[in-house]
Amino acid sequence: MTPSSTRTGRVWTLAILLVAASLLVGSVAASAGAAGNVHAVTAKKKCKKAKKGAVSAKKKKCKKVHHLPLPAPLVRGTISFPSGNVDLNAYDASGNHSGFAQSCPTLPCDVINGIPNTTHSADAFSGGTETFTDNIFVVGGPANREFSYVLCFYSDASVTFTGVTRTGASQTIPITDSAGFADTLTPPGGPPTPPVSSVC
Repeated sequence: MTPSSTRTGRVWTLAILLVAASLLVGSVAASAGAAGNVHAVTAKKKCKKAKKGAVSAKKKKCKKVHHLPLPAPLVRGTISFPSGNVDLNAYDASGNHSGFAQSCPTLPCDVINGIPNTTHSADAFSGGTETFTDNIFVVGGPANREFSYVLCFYSDASVTFTGVTRTGASQTIPITDSAGFADTLTPPGGPPTPPVSSVC
């Protein structure tokens, strides 16, 4: 073997190695690029899945229904007094009346349950408690009714009135008045009451 042939052989070997190396590098680059693309596609798919998951979660949240409790009786108006004769009268937005008639020949007076789906306690004509109950109150419900009240004093008395609004807020008010007087109690947004002269 001559030196030239040896050199030529080496050059070819080097050339073949370089070509092989370049093909290998190209192949690695290509597969790296392809692998990168695969990862990119996979990442996009994951992103889409995540987005779909977020949308599904939103839809699920929107579909979630908050159930209100069933209608139940709730005392909406109460008067308590240690002695004397005081009447509690309630009115709704349609002008319906629950309580007692203006003229009452004998005590105790008969109860008038004129407001649908309500009940009124018996007449407390010598101290005691009278209550007005809404039988279809829904805690947190948007369609609860509002009521207004007239207290008729047939004797000097000190009364504690407690009223519950349509939202469920309670307020207690002390009232002292003389025989022959009347007091009107109307919550914000409550219905009007008739003139007290037609009630008491």
